[in-house]
Amino acid sequence: MDDYLAYNRAHWNARTPAHLASAFYDVEGWLAGKDSLREIELALLPADLTGLRILHLQCHFGQDTLSLARRGASVTGVDLSDVAIAAARELAERAGLEARFICCDLYELPDRLQESFDLVFTSYGTIGWLPDLDRWAGVVGKFLRPGGRFVFVEFHPVAWLWNEDRSAVQYSYFGGAPIVEDVEGSYTDNSTHVRGTMVSWDHPVSAVITALLEQGLRLDVFREYDFSPYDCFPDTVRVGEQRWQFRQLPGLIPLTYALVAEG
Repeated sequence: MDDYLAYNRAHWNARTPAHLASAFYDVEGWLAGKDSLREIELALLPADLTGLRILHLQCHFGQDTLSLARRGASVTGVDLSDVAIAAARELAERAGLEARFICCDLYELPDRLQESFDLVFTSYGTIGWLPDLDRWAGVVGKFLRPGGRFVFVEFHPVAWLWNEDRSAVQYSYFGGAPIVEDVEGSYTDNSTHVRGTMVSWDHPVSAVITALLEQGLRLDVFREYDFSPYDCFPDTVRVGEQRWQFRQLPGLIPLTYALVAEG
């Protein structure tokens, strides 16, 4: 679908003000010192980020990017949404943190940036907006210095297969065709007024790993988790601190996965 970028940019532009005002992201709490990073990615990131150059792809309004900056990293965040990038720059100023933010389509980033990074980071709800994983992995590979590390955390494709009440599989695990949806609301509070069209793709885990391996990266870590660290689905139950599972399938399926690959 050739116009997916326009649809998705418009929808994320509409989502951003709602997200900034939501308890889900709790911007005021974050400004007061609350960390936005979750246990999955914290277990995979270096314990000491001081001085590391980190590229955060598909960073939304930069909250996680700036949490990395708080830990001593030199950060660059990239996102499609001009509203989100403007909010990220404002948030950095409010927090008194150094950060660079670039607004562009991920596939266009090699035309906008000519640097290498110690670590490339991507997390939660990102690759589903991209039609071509080979091009995505090419971007990761281009910006990762030799010996650098790619840390990736994502919702598991198994989470997206189900019908509305989770009683049967409705969609193919192997994805392929674009999914075009007219949607109301978002995954946060204060977003019922958000409406728009979004275009997404499902990608099996094997396609993610293969795309990275074909770029010459070496897989160091691969893990699956039976919980989401965010309460972002409509039918979850809390099973621990920052841990949620589907009420109908408690502990039975993976909801997130993570990997670390080395350049």
